[in-house]
Amino acid sequence: MVAHNFIIHQQARQYQWSGECFLSIKSFYNGSARYNIKQREYRVTEHNYLILNDCTKYNLTIDHSSSVESFCVFFSPEFVNQLASEWKSTEEQLLDFTSKKEHGLRLLERNYIHGGQVSNLLQAGRNMTKHTSKLAREEYYYALLNAIVLQNSSALAAANNLPSKKKATREEIYRRVLYAKDFIDAHYSENLTLKEIARVAMLSENHLLRNFNRIFLISPFQYITRLKVNAAKQQITETDQSISDIAMGLGYSSLGNFSNYFKSIVGQSPLALRKKGDI
Repeated sequence: MVAHNFIIHQQARQYQWSGECFLSIKSFYNGSARYNIKQREYRVTEHNYLILNDCTKYNLTIDHSSSVESFCVFFSPEFVNQLASEWKSTEEQLLDFTSKKEHGLRLLERNYIHGGQVSNLLQAGRNMTKHTSKLAREEYYYALLNAIVLQNSSALAAANNLPSKKKATREEIYRRVLYAKDFIDAHYSENLTLKEIARVAMLSENHLLRNFNRIFLISPFQYITRLKVNAAKQQITETDQSISDIAMGLGYSSLGNFSNYFKSIVGQSPLALRKKGDI
């Protein structure tokens, strides 16, 4: 039986699922979802989307006070093999139908920040209805997977800045450092240790630290601090929650430490930002 591409576009407040499926792209709106893959964890919100490969086993959890919109697209192995074969073929081979058959496609499993063609296509897909023609849906699958592969290639180009002579080694280090970054994104409000983050990346602490700095030009601690400060800015300007409670919720045991880090990045204290918003 030939498998087909398909889309899951639903609303749910609570949902759990475990298993494996096709190469897919996961996006969520008006809330978030968590994916667990062995020692890795991804938090997918309205600001990012997740790419998972075929046969990756994962646990999905949605637990929210209001309905979360999910829009996930799944590409069948036959469809992926067809496009992979064409990507590796010349125009002459395509004209003569002599393309070398490719089996499978392995992309970077990671969270991407929304922006660019893939995000535009996700938005277009959300606007499709059950009345959308079969031809339009077929064209959509081709456009989306081609955009995903192009983006994956661009992301892998960053691995060329790593010092290893072997391309495969550079890409594997890059892949593992991304595991660490995505884990931080899901847990930055907790008191993470370098050992915990390195375990997720399957690298030594020193190896992770060195390559995280090379790739992102910032240390894990500095990256976590920026995430916390950005989250604090949003809560200070958009909620009535006290600054002390915001600091504690982001893992700071001292209001003084939180204020110092905040001011060093934002240029003003948390209290000054709130007063500014009250004007």
